[in-house]
Amino acid sequence: MGVERAPDRVATRSPAPASFAEFYRTEYTRTLHFAWLLTHSAAASEDLTQEAFTAVFRRFDELDSQVAYLRRVLVNLSSSWRRNEFSLRRRMLRLREEPSETPVPDPHLVSAVQRLPHRQRVVIVARYWADWSEAEIASALGCRPGTVKSLASRALGQLRQEVGHHDR
Repeated sequence: MGVERAPDRVATRSPAPASFAEFYRTEYTRTLHFAWLLTHSAAASEDLTQEAFTAVFRRFDELDSQVAYLRRVLVNLSSSWRRNEFSLRRRMLRLREEPSETPVPDPHLVSAVQRLPHRQRVVIVARYWADWSEAEIASALGCRPGTVKSLASRALGQLRQEVGHHDR
């Protein structure tokens, strides 16, 4: 009687988890570590891990292998993240290389703009920094040009009041 050899390759498919909560508990740490190894960013790895689990959650009951799908989604998300990071770094390097023609804005004005409600801030930044038209701003905000005018008027009034008080 000879000694049996173990097969060269053993299928390691684990049984399907009974619930998403069980799957999440089982796979979260391993997935987070994998994401960190792909991104070397704690924040990005947490975001990508959550996005991947969200994608699995949406299709959990219809998937043959939740783990395989989770891994595929995470790899795709990390690829997109990497492309975005690369693009952002390239843009930042170009900005550093180009001499700035724009004067440094008044820090009081910058902080006043930061305190504006989001839609008003979008209007002010898009109009006066990015030089967008009212139609372009309206399209980006999903509103009518008249709403853009109203938001701009309120934002400019608040900025005049805040910056005006500072100048005195």
